[in-house]
Amino acid sequence: MTRRRLSWLFPLVGALAATLLFASPGLAATSGTWTPTTPMEIGRAFFTANLLRDGRVLVAGGFNGGSGNVFFRSAEIYDPATARWTPAANMHEARAAAVSVRLPGGRVMVIGGENLTSSALTSVEIYDPRTNTWTETAPMLQGRTEDFVAVPSVGTSHTHVLVAGGYDENENPLAEAETYNVSTNSWSSATPMNVARGEFRWVRLNDGRIFAAGGCCDQNGSLSSAEIYDPVAKTWTMTASMSTGRFDLSLVKLQNGNVLAAGGGIIDPDTGEVTYLASSETWNPDTGGWTVKGDMTTPRSEVDQAASLLPDGKVLVPGGFKAVDTPQSDSDVYDPSTGTWSAAGEMSSIRAGHQGVNLSDGSILVVGGLAEEPVSTPTADIFTE
Repeated sequence: MTRRRLSWLFPLVGALAATLLFASPGLAATSGTWTPTTPMEIGRAFFTANLLRDGRVLVAGGFNGGSGNVFFRSAEIYDPATARWTPAANMHEARAAAVSVRLPGGRVMVIGGENLTSSALTSVEIYDPRTNTWTETAPMLQGRTEDFVAVPSVGTSHTHVLVAGGYDENENPLAEAETYNVSTNSWSSATPMNVARGEFRWVRLNDGRIFAAGGCCDQNGSLSSAEIYDPVAKTWTMTASMSTGRFDLSLVKLQNGNVLAAGGGIIDPDTGEVTYLASSETWNPDTGGWTVKGDMTTPRSEVDQAASLLPDGKVLVPGGFKAVDTPQSDSDVYDPSTGTWSAAGEMSSIRAGHQGVNLSDGSILVVGGLAEEPVSTPTADIFTE
């Protein structure tokens, strides 16, 4: 396959050659600052991170190729009040590239992913912070890994979790979807997406619908298409496509309800050559159309869940790959009032495949990721405006 996968990090697999798409320089430095905080106990990339109801942060699983291609069962909790990490109970299954959601009651559900024994796990488990325990649920109908939709229902008497897309055990992108019923501990098939996609991004719109865009791959390379899931009608509907295909993009819902797509990668379907992007564009839910915006100061891909909406409505996009196997430490901030980007300073470590969490005080915790492939970093930084 021409797409980026965790298996590319294994010692015997070569990386693709890179061709950078250079961006125009940023306009001005932001007033935000980066401050290193206590590192995790271990370096990890492609892990999950969730803000708990009490303001602490749970991280779980992940990968560190510097430790013999180790996939982790371990979990840790960061307390912003003390800036300390403490061990949490281990998951039942080692996993990286899983997806997680916080359920309405405060528990955290970690779904799928992959490890050395399975390239697309069906297993799912739920963490209860009150008891520091993990409970395995019924397995999914379809194993899946890498950036798929996972979203709990809202406004219903019984919680359901929709999952859709990702990669299967044969490393093919999926259109299949399914729904987990928390009360019955069971999975059932749901309406599939219109386009099979992995390494894409999604957001929940203001009206409760799910917007998914980009990903990998079809006969033309990276996907530019986008679609919307209606939880009432339980259907997926295509909307306008982006100006370019993007996999491993950043996708953030802005305060006005528009959606910002930035960076990511494109793949030449003939040569397999990967190019990383600095470009950005926004989607308007009222018109269903895209508008091209300014370029970031550098290309960025594999920012994973680290792109974050700031309290003032701007968007932070830290680190990521600027070329194949080349993570970076600098960051950019997008200003929706001008449609432009500016440099936002340097983190304490280069990182890609990292996580960002909006803390209760408005600051952003950015943690982990690949620092020097395939080695993952334990370092963490706090961004404050």
